[in-house]
Amino acid sequence: QVDLSVTDPYFLDRNLAVGVDLFHIERNLQQIASYSERRTGAVLRAGFEYNERLRQAVSYSLVDRDVFNVQTVASRFIREQAGRTLLSQISQTLTYDVRDSRIEPRSGYLVRLGSDLAGLGGDVSYVRLRVDGALFVPLERIFGDQDYVLAIQAGAGWLRPYGGKDERIIDRFFLGGDNLRGFALAGAGPRDTGSPGLDPLGGRVILTQTTEFRFPLPVPQELGLLGRAFVDVGALFDTPVTGPGVRDDSKPRVGAGVGVSWRTPVGLINIDVGQAVVKQSYDRTQLIRFGFGTRF
Repeated sequence: QVDLSVTDPYFLDRNLAVGVDLFHIERNLQQIASYSERRTGAVLRAGFEYNERLRQAVSYSLVDRDVFNVQTVASRFIREQAGRTLLSQISQTLTYDVRDSRIEPRSGYLVRLGSDLAGLGGDVSYVRLRVDGALFVPLERIFGDQDYVLAIQAGAGWLRPYGGKDERIIDRFFLGGDNLRGFALAGAGPRDTGSPGLDPLGGRVILTQTTEFRFPLPVPQELGLLGRAFVDVGALFDTPVTGPGVRDDSKPRVGAGVGVSWRTPVGLINIDVGQAVVKQSYDRTQLIRFGFGTRF
């Protein structure tokens, strides 16, 4: 991944941040979905803070996408996706944030609404909506330590094509990994069970919810280690793909486990050990997962 970004934080001497991003990304998804993905493009963006709590970001993206190196044994629904497409998309994100910290919140809440409109030119046309929320409840009065926190988070996403130009597989939602621990990346949700690799197909509707108890570990505080116990719930469904072997249902999946966060000079490093508690027979699970940064 290569990113080149330039930002003017006070464009025209106003409370307006304006910038441009140029990027090239290649992802090897052979072990997940039997293909690789390449994106090259540019983003023009602007962000405005209405006040210290409410902010909005607007952007326009022009991206050349390529689904390549598709395995011969891949699902035929993925083989049909091979090739290049051009994405022309306008996006906006509206955020209301009253957390005490954006990096490591211990109290407050956040609500975020995002929308994408693709189809102003390009090869795909769709509307995609996302809403996320998080509530952080401090438990210092009970335990006598500010590092005891209850975090409750939830999110939903919805996608619909229009104008006769359907979305591509790389535009859909996927469930598993960071948004559903205990499951592998794209390990839950619609899948072609008739393909040797049980390839994921993605969905147009996603629902996620996490309840996490954060607590200090019995080690010196200067080490920067925090513990977590979590339960993740998620559902992904409504794939446009139909046919023999395609499994698509709205049944929720549940993962639970414990983890450790390490505060470092470059941010949080997370290690989670999760178990898939409620799953389908065709889902893929993952016991240990490494991650970076906060979930919000």
